[in-house]
Amino acid sequence: MQQKTIRLLYYLTISLVSLFLLRLSLYFIYFDDFTSLTFNETIISFIIGTKIDLISILTFAGIVALLMFLPFKFSVTKKYQNFIGYFWYLILLIIVFVVILDIVYFQFVHRHIGNEVMAIGNDTQILVDMLLEYLNLLIAFFIYAIVIFFVFKKILKTKLQKTEKSFLQQILVFLAVIFIVFLSIRGKVFAKPFGISDAFTSSKVSSGNLALNGFYTLYRTISKKQKIYKFYETDKALLNSKQLLHSNKFEFVDSDYPLMRKIKDMDIKQNKHNIVIILLESWSSKYVDSFGNNNLGVTPNFDEIAKEGLIFNNFYSNGQRSIDAIGALFTGVPTIKGFNFLGKGLELSNLSYIASLAKENDYATLAMQTSKRSSFHMDTIVQLAGFDDYYSEEDMPLIGNEDKNKKPRFGTWDGNMYQLLSEKLSNTKEPFLSFSFTSTTHAPFISPGKQWEKYNHNTKNIFGFLNTLNYADDKLGQFIQRCKKEPWFDNTIFIFMADHTIGFGNDSELFKDTNISIKNRPLENMRIPLVIYAPKIFKPQTISTIGSQASIIPTLIDVLGWHGNFSTLSNSLFSQSNNGFVLFTRGQSMGLVDKSGYINHTLNKKLETTGDENIEKKLLSIVQTTSQLLRQNKFAKAQ
Repeated sequence: MQQKTIRLLYYLTISLVSLFLLRLSLYFIYFDDFTSLTFNETIISFIIGTKIDLISILTFAGIVALLMFLPFKFSVTKKYQNFIGYFWYLILLIIVFVVILDIVYFQFVHRHIGNEVMAIGNDTQILVDMLLEYLNLLIAFFIYAIVIFFVFKKILKTKLQKTEKSFLQQILVFLAVIFIVFLSIRGKVFAKPFGISDAFTSSKVSSGNLALNGFYTLYRTISKKQKIYKFYETDKALLNSKQLLHSNKFEFVDSDYPLMRKIKDMDIKQNKHNIVIILLESWSSKYVDSFGNNNLGVTPNFDEIAKEGLIFNNFYSNGQRSIDAIGALFTGVPTIKGFNFLGKGLELSNLSYIASLAKENDYATLAMQTSKRSSFHMDTIVQLAGFDDYYSEEDMPLIGNEDKNKKPRFGTWDGNMYQLLSEKLSNTKEPFLSFSFTSTTHAPFISPGKQWEKYNHNTKNIFGFLNTLNYADDKLGQFIQRCKKEPWFDNTIFIFMADHTIGFGNDSELFKDTNISIKNRPLENMRIPLVIYAPKIFKPQTISTIGSQASIIPTLIDVLGWHGNFSTLSNSLFSQSNNGFVLFTRGQSMGLVDKSGYINHTLNKKLETTGDENIEKKLLSIVQTTSQLLRQNKFAKAQ
């Protein structure tokens, strides 16, 4: 029995040391993400991280520990113990592999992986291609697997002696192991089981990011059921939410659907302007000169468009995934923690869809993306949102001047999409609303050709991104030039925005030998550019209203005078009520931005905040009210 205990301790030690070294790697690779932590906070995060590693290991390998201590004679046989040992080894390899993937993923979103993997659908080949870009890590993993295999093999060479303990004693030991494993997985003795929010030992998001590992966040979020949050009395939370949504532009219309609104002046003349929405993959504000002032020189066309348009310099993403942005844009509802995203269950509740609202007001609608038709379930999502026509990579011929020997991992080149988009718009009856989604600037950053390589190209770092951004900007400029020749151009409003930001760890360090100094502002990893471009309709202006992708539906209703009821967690970007706010999901936390500042919250614990004393109440109230209304299917009426 003592030999079994020693063997189990070997397995646990190997596993915990492996995950500790990976956490140490995360800490040093993304050191800038953790500089806000004091020495004591860093040590505590590592200690909590070891606890999380133990929970992660025993949640899946705990059954192996129990099988090891079965009170039967066969449990000491060599074949049985070999099975136990290699079973543990296999579980450890899976955990380590996921954590390595998560460390790669962390550089782009600066948080751990979660249930966004459910959005991948049949895009697994894209993941494989991305993984191949990090061949050195794959090789390191296989070397690790081989070394650990021989370590396990050596441990298993030791023959277990038959125990002299009585059957009753063996039963007691087995029960003790059950108790220890259960307690280790639970993480706490009497309180609620250890959860993701418990990893945040200080008010800093970085404390949780250091303590957590990607395997833990993945399995803890992937099967989450919808939650109903209760922070305040229902009526109080609803009142707070309605005050947050108050606007001089809209009025609430139905007590049975308490967040549903309509435009106030129903006699207002409708403006039948065409709408062209372009969602730009990973265009972070700080890498666009007209928004970041970092003199990168890769967005001259977009910067020229911005000079002639409306620049919104307080615009944020509703999340860190494309599906968060698309869901918020199409419905006005950001992803709520504890709820599925659009295409994976959110649509089970009635929502106000952008294209359905457009069609109610006699608009033709079309959507397209550069990826495959079913990528991220977009074929289903655009149908849900009410779009009449949908085009994807399969519909886009390769007609540009990109390198014919290369192909982006996510679909086709942006230029091919812009060519098809201009053709389709020219043959669509006015007024129309279109949505299109680019992808060339998605990692890994495949170079479309030398003529766009302003920096030394690397498929994995900021220089590769900037080169693909330079290409994407070039093709966007060509698209606008074609549109200017069309008779519908003067009556068209173009809306350019990013889906989310992208990060590269210490990008300041990457630029240390250049004349470029990257400047970061508060919430830089959520700031995205928004330009509304319609030179014959709007005069150039910089607007500081706080908004997000979720703001687009009420903004269109306001600008175009659309009739019909709608429910969104947002206001028009042109509202005079001064109640601009953004609700966002950030890893395992949620946040809210308003004129007073911002707050990050796990919904169990307040993290960092720069806002006033009411900002937490606003966040918790809107989350509680929305979760209740979605669950009751009272958020919006069926369209």
